[in-house]
Amino acid sequence: MKKTKIDEVIMLVTKYYKAISIVLIVLMLPLIYLIVYKTGGIKYVYSHSMYIPILLAGIVIGPKFGVFIALSAGILLGPLMPIDTVTNEPQVFVNWMYRLIIFVIIGFTSGDAFYRIKLSRKRIDELMSHNQETHIPNTNYLKRIPHILNDKEYTLMTVLINNHNNIIDVLGTDVYHTLLNQIYIELSEHLLDRSLVIQSDSNKLWIMKPFLDLTNDAKYILSLLNKQWVVENIPLYVDFSIGATHISHSRDLMKLSTFEYSDNAARYAQLNNISYMIHDDNKLKKKSDYSLLATFKHALEENQTFLVYQPKIDLNTMKPSGLEALIRWHHPEKGLIMPDSFIPLVEETKLIHLLTDWVLKNALEKIKAFHKQGIEVAISINVSAKNLYDPFFFERVMKTINNSGVSKKLIRFEITESVLMINPEESKLVLEKLVEKGISIELDDFGSGYSSLAYLTQFPISTIKIDRLFMQEILTNSQVRQIVKSAIHLSRDLGYKVVAEGVEQAEVVGVLKDFGCDYAQGYFFARPMSSEEITEWYTKALK
Repeated sequence: MKKTKIDEVIMLVTKYYKAISIVLIVLMLPLIYLIVYKTGGIKYVYSHSMYIPILLAGIVIGPKFGVFIALSAGILLGPLMPIDTVTNEPQVFVNWMYRLIIFVIIGFTSGDAFYRIKLSRKRIDELMSHNQETHIPNTNYLKRIPHILNDKEYTLMTVLINNHNNIIDVLGTDVYHTLLNQIYIELSEHLLDRSLVIQSDSNKLWIMKPFLDLTNDAKYILSLLNKQWVVENIPLYVDFSIGATHISHSRDLMKLSTFEYSDNAARYAQLNNISYMIHDDNKLKKKSDYSLLATFKHALEENQTFLVYQPKIDLNTMKPSGLEALIRWHHPEKGLIMPDSFIPLVEETKLIHLLTDWVLKNALEKIKAFHKQGIEVAISINVSAKNLYDPFFFERVMKTINNSGVSKKLIRFEITESVLMINPEESKLVLEKLVEKGISIELDDFGSGYSSLAYLTQFPISTIKIDRLFMQEILTNSQVRQIVKSAIHLSRDLGYKVVAEGVEQAEVVGVLKDFGCDYAQGYFFARPMSSEEITEWYTKALK
């Protein structure tokens, strides 16, 4: 977008503000002199107009210029101006000298006062626009962008320091702040003119540089960051993730919403363990996804969420042997929302605790409803990594189960392999406490990760659930079939029960039976059903 004539005029006035002010103030002196002279001389009130350029000189330019204009004004309205222009009577020396001294005092004091005010404002601005610990510009600094950047295209990058908490925990906050300052200096020294580096969060930097190429820009920043950082003679390992996006005009940098795209890209890179990511709407979570997150707590409170249940089938008897509880969300505007669309977002926040608590309470109510009909049903619920690492999770869960009066043997927690591997030692401690209370632990999606069954024996797991991806190829791929067979045999040798997920064909059921698999879930037996449907289905299936 081209600048308008008004924009150009504003920029010129801003650039030459002081020069224009000096010219105008100087021109006011002879103009006021003429007004005073033409109106009859110094004895009339028009001479007071001279205070205007004196005050302006001190306020706009400073005390020195204020004194200069005051001296000039004093002389113009002193020996060069008669008391009365009709009689041409000159002024008494004491009168005009006293006026000149007053003018000088006003010019100096006004200039000095406003100079001090400017210094204070500058200091306040520095405090407001810079992080006080790291001395790096913060988001308030963006207000200066019109005076620093130009209207060219820009590359915007977000740099996340992934392991900042570890650095702080081990070496302290001061070392981390020093590291941030070093990173800022390194980036600032190697970036082109009209580039900016902003600290927008404790572990986040925003970089703005003239646009060349997104991929090359990201790689260049990565090359600057991937060095050995040393603070107080301590070598540090720093893990970075970078997100990059392109904007067409620097004016967009004044809007904080502009940075969402590079933030999301960096977050994607962080979650997927890659060095950098270029913004791509097809890959990244969109703003609309986060609007779902904002209304999720309300959804739980207003019963927009509900549970569906998928039965687990005993392959020896072909009868149901428990259920898995799965959450659904019926949004008032968007309709039915499947868990893949909101659970990954919820898991990134503390809302995951509310979600798990809600699922547990509703699953317990369903177990009690079955019990009233004389049916004992065990229900499995999914537990997140954040749940396990919540210090209050165990106590909260036990209190909820104890208050319900439901037998603990009817509650099973499903944990994915990836959850266990985030923090194995802490996971093991929490799971052992749950097992001691009688709650069974099932390993969900086995085979989607990289851990061996031998490694997983350190955890108190009772059941292994083989990932549904294997069921899709078990009939057509001999290698997959052999993997499933070996996994089932080894699991049973280690004392685990085995559940096959995603079973959709009768032939797959036959293969699983031949391999000695204990249980199966999938559309071949039943799709997830509502609370009312599952009660009727389960009752009939037991007959």
